[in-house]
Amino acid sequence: MLLCLLAISTFTLSAQKYIVDDNFLDSVNICKISVSDPKTGTETLGEPAFKMAMGQEVTVTRLLKGHTGYGAIVVDGREFGVQSKYLLFSEDNPEGTEDIFGDTRDRVNHSWTGKFFASFTPYAIISLFFILAIAFVLLGFKAAAIRRLALYVVPGCMLIASLMEVWAYKTLGTDAFWWCSMDNYGFFGSLFRAIPFCVFVAFQLYSIKLYENMLLAGRDSDEKLSIKPMAISLAVCLPLMLVIVFGLAALDFNSTLRDILSVVAFFVSLGVGVLMSLRKNIKILGTVAGVAFTIFGIVYILASIVAIIGVVIVIFKIILQILVIGAAILGVGFAMQRGGNSGGGTGSGGGVAWQTSDGKWTNGKGGSYSTPDEAMRH
Repeated sequence: MLLCLLAISTFTLSAQKYIVDDNFLDSVNICKISVSDPKTGTETLGEPAFKMAMGQEVTVTRLLKGHTGYGAIVVDGREFGVQSKYLLFSEDNPEGTEDIFGDTRDRVNHSWTGKFFASFTPYAIISLFFILAIAFVLLGFKAAAIRRLALYVVPGCMLIASLMEVWAYKTLGTDAFWWCSMDNYGFFGSLFRAIPFCVFVAFQLYSIKLYENMLLAGRDSDEKLSIKPMAISLAVCLPLMLVIVFGLAALDFNSTLRDILSVVAFFVSLGVGVLMSLRKNIKILGTVAGVAFTIFGIVYILASIVAIIGVVIVIFKIILQILVIGAAILGVGFAMQRGGNSGGGTGSGGGVAWQTSDGKWTNGKGGSYSTPDEAMRH
């Protein structure tokens, strides 16, 4: 009896409540549990049994044997498996209850930022800021009064839009471009979404030039504002730091000294280019405008990198889909050709013949022949 009570209490303590949750899906597959290795008893998820809507509460009774990323739940008296990435530790658990999957609350797909960037809202905000910046740039070149306002509005809009792009990519990685995923919207739906995205990226890449022209409008100096040294420093600082880290590790340097030298190398390599650009921009524009343009330039470079990565990802996915469709069309055409030839027909020397229902042979030109060779000769 004592052993039974101990087993029951252990089972009770090991059962945790979770909420089915994700930032993209509206339901999750609940699967049968199968044994992948009979010798060790290792379990895995089998075929899907049913779907469960987001927001439902489940009780995880145990981890699947050999797979800590899968949990077992009981539904209608039967045991099923579910992936832990779709489970959020419930606040209804008693105090002190352990989250057996680690800290699920720290996972991106359960965070408010993950859910925010999985919605259309942030991308609509980014689009509005880009449209506003484009409008002020176009109007700023036509009217001097608007130009003065555009000098503040354009960098402000670009700064906010760029920071949101960087934030989205930092939060979701390549999933930040879900809004043109062919899995969700098909080929043409993705293509129509990719076109305005490419237009915005083109404007973003050229915006620094337009803004520079507005800043220098009416000035006699032919000097150009500086951004290239910053771009070079941003491109060099991280690879240089990694080279130093791995190089010093290979030389068996003290870990503390290695960390200090790598951090110093990072900031020195970054700072050289930034200071060069800052010095020149202040000389041309003055302190306030020069500092503002330099800060905007740093954000512009980082956001441009993210935008270019996005364009490459989107275009690659679309091109890949085109290649898949093309391969499918070629495959169907080849299968049809083989099917046409296999219907009792034969071919040689570029000719094709097939047998008709009356036992004769034809070549498609209306004639009827006794043998396939005769049909192909004619």
